[in-house]
Amino acid sequence: MAALDARLRAGAARYGERAFALRAAALIDSGVEDEEFLGYVGLGSSMPSYLARSWGARALEHYWSEDAAASVIRGLRDEHWRVRMVCARVCGKRELGVPEQLARLCADSNWRVRAAAAHALGVVGEGEHAGALQLLLADENAAVQDAAARGLTTLAERLDRTFD
Repeated sequence: MAALDARLRAGAARYGERAFALRAAALIDSGVEDEEFLGYVGLGSSMPSYLARSWGARALEHYWSEDAAASVIRGLRDEHWRVRMVCARVCGKRELGVPEQLARLCADSNWRVRAAAAHALGVVGEGEHAGALQLLLADENAAVQDAAARGLTTLAERLDRTFD
């Protein structure tokens, strides 16, 4: 992780934080960037497009611009689970108010996406989204159950109410 942090810091220093974040956002959309930029986000030029898209989103966990939000939101509908998962994490970290999209991801076929969506939904959801989290309490995957329980706790504390 320290190596990734150092690369991301170097990339932000090279391009400027805002430009770095915008290029990372563009990477989510296209999966294509020059080799130098890919090196800063931790990739080589021969990586599959879905990895480039997910690592573009991962860079946005560290460096952010509000102008990157649209790419992250589009990434929630990506064909590959890794991109959906990391974009859901970014939604939670950056508090992107897209609870309807996150609630839909609570039914994703991949448990990692469901867990990331549950966490983010706790951060940005409203009372009407508690049901999606409650359904995940019975998920087949224990990590999803844990994320749903934490998401419900976060949601309840943030909204100052309880959910039965």
